[in-house]
Amino acid sequence: MARYDFYQSGIKQGSFDVTGINVTYAADSQEPAKVDDKLNIQLSAQMKVNPTKLFNDWQEELLNGNFNHRDAFTTGWGAIYEPTSRPEIWIQREAKPAVNLVVKNETLVGFQISVRNLTTILIRPGYEKLTVLKKWDEAGMLLTKPHQLRRQFTEFVAMRDGTKLATEIFLPDNATVPLSTVLVRTPYGRELFFKDEFRFVERGYVLVVQDTRGRNDSEGEWLPMYYERDDGQDTIEWIAEQSWSNQKVGMIGGSYGGYVQWAAASSGTPYLKALVSMVTAGGPFTDTTYKNGAPLSGSLAWFFSTSERKFKPENMIRDDWEELMKVRPLSQIPVKGLGHEISGFSKFMNHHAYDEFYENMDWKTRSDKITVPALIQSGWYDDNGVGTTEAIRVTDKYPKGLRKIILGPWLHSGNAQYDLGPVHLGEKALRLDIDLQHFRWFDHFLNGVDNHIEKEAVVDYYMLNTDTWKQAETFPPNKEETKWWLDAKTAGFSKRNPEKIAKTEYDYDPDNPAPHLIDVSANELEFPNDYREVEARTDVVSFTSPAFDESINITGWFKTQFFASSSAVNTDWVARLTDVTPDGESINIADNVVNATFHDDIRKPELLIPGKVYQFEVETQKTSIQLQPGHKLRLDITSSANNLVFPNSNTAEGPNGEKTVIAHQTIYTGGQYPSKLIFNED
Repeated sequence: MARYDFYQSGIKQGSFDVTGINVTYAADSQEPAKVDDKLNIQLSAQMKVNPTKLFNDWQEELLNGNFNHRDAFTTGWGAIYEPTSRPEIWIQREAKPAVNLVVKNETLVGFQISVRNLTTILIRPGYEKLTVLKKWDEAGMLLTKPHQLRRQFTEFVAMRDGTKLATEIFLPDNATVPLSTVLVRTPYGRELFFKDEFRFVERGYVLVVQDTRGRNDSEGEWLPMYYERDDGQDTIEWIAEQSWSNQKVGMIGGSYGGYVQWAAASSGTPYLKALVSMVTAGGPFTDTTYKNGAPLSGSLAWFFSTSERKFKPENMIRDDWEELMKVRPLSQIPVKGLGHEISGFSKFMNHHAYDEFYENMDWKTRSDKITVPALIQSGWYDDNGVGTTEAIRVTDKYPKGLRKIILGPWLHSGNAQYDLGPVHLGEKALRLDIDLQHFRWFDHFLNGVDNHIEKEAVVDYYMLNTDTWKQAETFPPNKEETKWWLDAKTAGFSKRNPEKIAKTEYDYDPDNPAPHLIDVSANELEFPNDYREVEARTDVVSFTSPAFDESINITGWFKTQFFASSSAVNTDWVARLTDVTPDGESINIADNVVNATFHDDIRKPELLIPGKVYQFEVETQKTSIQLQPGHKLRLDITSSANNLVFPNSNTAEGPNGEKTVIAHQTIYTGGQYPSKLIFNED
């Protein structure tokens, strides 16, 4: 028999005893129980892996000490493993989440599993220091006797307009005195978060989980983002009035759960004392529903999943997205796909410019009220990366110590895998201590713990192709801009603006749009892929550097400023940067879209005058990447990114138009048209 203690976020949850294929589990202070189907389902949801399958698959290596691998290998069930610089640690490739192995003396003594917000450890007693538990111990935060639940109850908390929101409260056994509170607000059903976030109760916090307006058991209209500033403020101030509250509230969450934090912070409520913002959604006109005025088609899966009061993730999985995206007007897409309109989606599609409707939801416009200490976490392939950009810029005014930024090589659902299509990450890509940083942040700013997190480097960021984490005090670390001028004559770049004007042209047909290479059902809109076949199309123009003789490090945003004309009155511009490998792969690094009618002011779209030359600007997602010798940097410019944004019809109706025209597009470089690419070297 072998015993494996189960830890999550540095807290001991219980122990597994493994004897052959027989597995028993005992939560702390409870009697052991055979892991039957029901218990296995419960544990799988909490651990992010199936424990019975995990122990059964590895029983020989667990019990008999015959883990004698020296090189990469594939298991009988298809799992791929490779060694690391630490002989005790093996990482799993091509899996999400990766189940990493801990080995000692040819015996498999443990597993480490990381996801966006927490890390799970299974380890034989005595081997804890081979895992990330060593960091928890060094921080004085390894917890073997967690707090127990004193009371759980539901309140329907009234907002300022009388709407009542279903709110679950968990009081720990130390709740005889006022305590700090961790608040989660979600549109996905509060019960989905009870298990994951119970760790806050175990560490002595009050946990509050609330259904947002119009979702699950809460009253009111579901209009994404619209009510979250006021509802967040009202909820926080209700918490501050409770006898169990010390009037210090922290918020945690990812994506929409990040958005609600910044919305609440923009209210200026004095009781919000700390944020842990993961892959936060940003402004609806720049990030979540539109990309700078171009309506997102990639968000359809999310709108479908939240189209009813209860979250239905199964609505995201479809094989007819391509056909649905052709339906016009756009508001009728859900009617075709689900049999009914989605009220919120229709309202968003009816507001084509940045107006008061969008300003109400754009938390960055109230940046003067945002002063809350914030831990900001995101990834280079996060499809809400613009939201994190907005959070970074809003907090640039903060004094040292009030923000921490962690940027990894991750997807929106990130910190869970080493392989993203053609991008293969190194052994350091995952932050197994991510939840340790979250707890340190809350402990310091909610409970006054002197753990020095406020004195550490402001920014931790991972540089692609180097497998290194770097630290800085600002992002980007180097504020000096590098400028490469575009040269249409050579289809390349120049270190100065070419003297002679040159141009490159293409025709964009909305009925044959260039693709953005993603699986819409996967709801990951910035997944890295090889774009060389897309670049071979006649409606994509490329500017490519020579192969680098020496490596070049780039950290920050790419900004493309270019001069262009169109034969149409309305069109889109897409800019995409790629890493061109010696084998000819062209792997996307970062991209973005802008609707051309917003060439002067996001509040005042103006139809184009056909043939008139305008200056446009596209700022992409963030990155940190080393382009190695033999590689090239490429800028693609086109007018469509099908699957990401709806194709623009090139008519006054834009993407909503049922009739389309072919647009003749011209990019100008040199002379009076100093088109250029701007970035920050590291």
